[in-house]
Amino acid sequence: MTGNRKGKEQKRFTMQQTRKRMVLRFPAETVNEPITYTLIRNYDVMINILNADITHGKEGNLLIEISGEKENVSAAMVYLEKKQVDISPVVKTILFNEHACIHCGACSSVCFPGALEMDPGSRQLQFTPEKCVACELCIRACPLQLFELNFGVN
Repeated sequence: MTGNRKGKEQKRFTMQQTRKRMVLRFPAETVNEPITYTLIRNYDVMINILNADITHGKEGNLLIEISGEKENVSAAMVYLEKKQVDISPVVKTILFNEHACIHCGACSSVCFPGALEMDPGSRQLQFTPEKCVACELCIRACPLQLFELNFGVN
């Protein structure tokens, strides 16, 4: 391993990564500003937009997941506060009527983060809430409508 590559590997292991889900509420005067672009470019964070409701001339709302080095995410939060963006951490729960489930696997086939998976041995649906990104695809996929996502903010 070359010295430069080894240094990069060591640096990667010493960095503290963080990931947060939040709702950003933009005041009307900032809706047309490239705020997510600025976060990505200037603060070296990754932004995953999970849902958006933005109207020209009105307040905008984004449900995002932000990830990156802890210090970069903290600096990005300071930038958002300076732009008068209201930041609300997301509290999400999934309500799943497990007793009525027929374990067809329809929901697991659309669950890209792997929160819903079929157990190969028991052929039963397994749900891991920590992996859920609240995309709501399971709600549309379930033929029995057994899923309900409930969003709240702290």
